[in-house]
Amino acid sequence: MQHVPGISQPTRFWQIPNSTELLFEDEYRSLEFFQTHTTFCFGSRIGAYLLRAVYHEPILKTIAIALGSLHRSFAHSQAEALDPQESTRFTLLRYNKAIRQLLSINPLTNPQSNDTFLIACILFFCFECLQGNYKLAFQHAISGLRIIKQERLITKISSLGTYMPVEEITLLFSILENQVLEIENESILSSDLRPTVSSYFPRLTIDSSLLPTDSIEGIFISFQFLYNRFTRFLAICDPLVEPLENKSIEFLADIQCINTEYIQVRAEIDAWLSLFKNWLQRHASCRKELGSDQVIILKAWRLIIGIFIRLPLPPSELDWDHFTDDFSAVNALVASMVGAPSSEVLSHSSSLPESLDSKLNHSEKTQRGPLLPTILPKSSKSESSRFSLSLGVVTPLYLCATRCRDSSVRYYSIRLMSYCQRREGLWDSDLAARIAKRIVTIEEMTAQISPATEYSPSDIGLACRVSSLSPAFDQTKRVRIRYNREGSNSGIIEETFTW
Repeated sequence: MQHVPGISQPTRFWQIPNSTELLFEDEYRSLEFFQTHTTFCFGSRIGAYLLRAVYHEPILKTIAIALGSLHRSFAHSQAEALDPQESTRFTLLRYNKAIRQLLSINPLTNPQSNDTFLIACILFFCFECLQGNYKLAFQHAISGLRIIKQERLITKISSLGTYMPVEEITLLFSILENQVLEIENESILSSDLRPTVSSYFPRLTIDSSLLPTDSIEGIFISFQFLYNRFTRFLAICDPLVEPLENKSIEFLADIQCINTEYIQVRAEIDAWLSLFKNWLQRHASCRKELGSDQVIILKAWRLIIGIFIRLPLPPSELDWDHFTDDFSAVNALVASMVGAPSSEVLSHSSSLPESLDSKLNHSEKTQRGPLLPTILPKSSKSESSRFSLSLGVVTPLYLCATRCRDSSVRYYSIRLMSYCQRREGLWDSDLAARIAKRIVTIEEMTAQISPATEYSPSDIGLACRVSSLSPAFDQTKRVRIRYNREGSNSGIIEETFTW
């Protein structure tokens, strides 16, 4: 990185000296932050390709300036005296400029337009996630998925890959599809993008070039593709939860396809688990490498995916009770990675952050908004807020909090989410902690467990357990959570959260 102490007049960015475009200081600093920090949110390999695209495509450079400015405010607002209003104004001006430039593209005269549109979708997705505009982020993700699907249908040889290899583009969109299916799958299940057994993303085999054996980054990437297959598989399992009487021939055919897919996905998962186990054994003496974030994240996901493949399909809420030790191990891994205090320290410093319950808004309170501009992160206990688009830890922690019914384990998961201040694409640790805390409170109240009372899974009966969640974001920074309880006739219950 080259440090430029001051920019008193429009200057060429040092990485692209042949460019005729001059940058003002705010633009320069934002693009510099994008290069040195934002690109690493995608992993080093994809980040390098993004930089190349940004340096060669003016539209993408405009988006990168806006995203770099927003990311800088998100990451450093607690440490720097930034003017939030001026920063917001600068960021939104570049964002709107990029939108106008994209709308002016003629695909017939610009052969690189699909690459440009797809990378723009990814950058816009990150922008809206950092702003907390999750509904708009969903729309950008789905727009990109439609382009990829149409590209596969129209051409045998993809025209993608001008700025980034097709494998890297599809990896990014497999991550986006994972998050859409995890959080708001109704928006994709009801569209022409409804997952089917045949995916338009690469399929892994043990001898695939996508499944390297030595590089932890390669193993990390391969798991993200594998997890995409798994989330798509879960999405097509809906027929399994329907009553068995009066099933059509089409339904029985779907069940046969699901069974076949399960065998294939299970074999791929087993192969990956064996591969990762062998890697850990070969590097057992490399303490620094084993302590890296990527390795710890993969260890946490190895536990989570191990739970899923041992569950019956469809699982009962009681089936999760067999995995308390696994959930506790996930907490320990994440705590070591984010540098969180022990469960005892966190519980003594604050039984739960007061803001968790005070910021909960039911339907009649949804008009209350945040006191700070949305460009700024919420106050936290960790030293800084972190954004990432790759596989992270918020999803495993959320599963621990909502599926483990041991009070000490689930409350530690909630405290870790509140502590770590991570935004992993659509997964915001603070919002996830608030929703998880509400689910826990509902189950405790229904089971007539007093606040601050320790309990075990056997104390939460089946009729008390929240069994399904259906979140839906809107464009006013609210999320509606619809849920029911297994074994209960109370029907669908809906609550609204704001941020």
